Amino acid sequence: MIINKLGIIGLGSIGKKHLRLLKEIRPDIEIIVMRSGHGGTCKEEKIATKIVSSIEKVIDEGVQAAIISSPAILHLEQSLELAKSGVHLLIEKPLSHKTDGINELLKVLDENNLIAMVGYVLRYDPGAIKFKKLIDSNLIGDILHVRIECGSYLPEWRPGSDYKKTVSAQSELGGGALSELSHELDYLHWFFGKPKNVQAQIRNSGLLDIDVEDQVDLLITSSQGYCISVQIDFNRRHLERKCKVLTTKGEVTWDAVNKNVTCNFVDKGETTYNYDNEKDYIYRKQLKVFIDCVENNNSPSVTIENGMDVVKLIDAVRDASINESKVYL
Repeated sequence: MIINKLGIIGLGSIGKKHLRLLKEIRPDIEIIVMRSGHGGTCKEEKIATKIVSSIEKVIDEGVQAAIISSPAILHLEQSLELAKSGVHLLIEKPLSHKTDGINELLKVLDENNLIAMVGYVLRYDPGAIKFKKLIDSNLIGDILHVRIECGSYLPEWRPGSDYKKTVSAQSELGGGALSELSHELDYLHWFFGKPKNVQAQIRNSGLLDIDVEDQVDLLITSSQGYCISVQIDFNRRHLERKCKVLTTKGEVTWDAVNKNVTCNFVDKGETTYNYDNEKDYIYRKQLKVFIDCVENNNSPSVTIENGMDVVKLIDAVRDASINESKVYL
């Protein structure tokens, strides 16, 4: 099947990016954009074939696939409506703000033989792929400990916008560091498998005057028994996104900001793999993978089940923080 028409649900910052890149990659595809009416007009609207105001109108236009780029609290409801009409889906992260309804979506997708992916784009990062291959090899020794860090300053995320009015900063729209930085929770599963348990501290520092958590610290036990510590935040003034693995032979570090993977082993010394991809590379790659999956019936790289694993971990993290306890998964 060749995609002739594709819907984009929501035209916030990520919806605009998908619209622009899709037009570059496949100018032959008609793009039907659904807007809620809450946002102002934007130059990207001119790229779209048509702007409509509801999911029903998107379906009436005959789209074969759709990208869900609305706030997380709307993802499942909108995905279900589209899936019931036979539309293939790329759902932005996180899959949802809750687990209720995910099994129903899985059932509908299966019944209609539909492709569905979740938008965890770090899976397409060359450094992440290199890091994954190293972890899965016999070259690094046994893993002893993992440290994951991801921090940046929310007011600087979207220049020209009031950060307090963005989805990231509003609890009623499913914002907060846990959801917005859930890429780390996805690649944690991808690299190290499903965790056994988690302890957590979720905190609103008050520095940003928002009603969501801006700082999260996790202590996770992996399925193999070693510790994974995770620190994510909205208030770090110096951007950092890094995963470091301590092993019986030394250390392996993936630095997504400086775009390198470094191995430092006692017997071999230090070696660094540098890579260079422009900022939209991983988003282009994701769109190409999605289109290929739909048109050639290939298996998606990030499944709904993968997305559900992240939502379950987020639920466990919130429980662990509220009850000051260790929560088993």
